[in-house]
Parts: sequence; C-alpha cells; structure tokens
Amino acid sequence: MKRFDALKKVVHLFNETPCCVTVGAVWVEWDTLRPADQSFHLKTLGSGSSVGLGMAMAIPNRKVGILDGDGAVTMNINGLVTTGRVRPKNLIHMVFDNKIYESSGSIPTATAYNVDLIKVALGVGIKSARRVNTIESFVDAVENAFKTDGPHFILAEVEPVGAGAPATYGANAKRVDDVEGKYRFMRYLETLEGRKIYEDAIDVKQSLR
Repeated sequence: MKRFDALKKVVHLFNETPCCVTVGAVWVEWDTLRPADQSFHLKTLGSGSSVGLGMAMAIPNRKVGILDGDGAVTMNINGLVTTGRVRPKNLIHMVFDNKIYESSGSIPTATAYNVDLIKVALGVGIKSARRVNTIESFVDAVENAFKTDGPHFILAEVEPVGAGAPATYGANAKRVDDVEGKYRFMRYLETLEGRKIYEDAIDVKQSLR
C-alpha cells in the first residue's frame, strides 16, 4: 500500500479536524492533499504522540489526528505510554510503517526487526489498536475511528516512497516557514474553538502584574 494513495481516500474525513504531522515525507503528502492551516508541522522526530495527546486533552470535544511514522513513534514510546494512561476518547493516531528512516538514508527502524507496535500499543492500555495493509482496511479503520470513542491507534503498513515518486512530488505542498505555520495553526484553533488560546508578550506581562 502506498501512503499517498491511502491518504487520498481519507483526507475528506478530516474536514476541520486539527492534525499534528510528523517531520518527513508524510507532511509533504498531507499538505499536497490538504493545503490548509488545520495541520501543525512537527520538526522534532518523535514529538507527534506527545503533542497530539496534549491537543486532544485541550479540545476533548473534537477529534484530533496524528500522522506519524514508525521511526518517529519509537523515538518517544513515552508518548504512547501516556496515551494509554490518559486514554483521550477523541484521539486518532495513525502510524505509517515503512520500516525505514526514509528521509535520512533509509536506515532500518525497529519495526524492520522484531518490534510490534500493535503489541506495544495494547500493552500500554490503548485498547483500539489495529494493523492495516490495504487501502480498503485503512479507510475502514479511519472511518471507525471517527465514529467511535478512542484513543485509536492505526498502524498502516506502507511502501517506501523511493525512486517511484512522481516528478511533481511535493509540488503542491504548502510553503510557509515554521514560525508562520505555527501562528496560522494557532489562529485556526482559536477560530474553530471560539476562544483565545494565544497571548502575545504584552498580554503575558500584564497578566503577571
């Protein structure tokens, strides 16, 4: 299963859903399909599970998505452990497993050996953990995650992008710097939730008086 093809089939389900997207090729694909401010791009590998969990806890009445990778999620197992302890009903954590760190030389990840992330998720208390390896099963898993309480952990086994990527790969992805992207996402959440979540430096100084 190709990740990009799988994402094409579910992007419409996310609509206004805020998403955290891990560093790497997945954010290029996601932004090509969904070039909007509803996604927060993470620049630290492994931070997706923690940042997404925090967002789910902050807006518990709204679904929150995480687009993660096998290499990223194994760099921060504590994120899964905490998810299993807190168990936010609105969290949809998708991990795309290609068994390599493709963006940094295609070095094998832990899942290329004997690490089973489904067993890890179940072991820490995430009861809805599902492995999929076809587009049909991936779509079914994501649809179910939107219809039912979570947290949901979806492990999607995908092919590396590799040399088969089209010449236009990433051409339509959003091009904004990290700081601008952060503020756009924050403003989007403020509009979505109808409340202020960001205070500028002046507001902070006044609140400390």
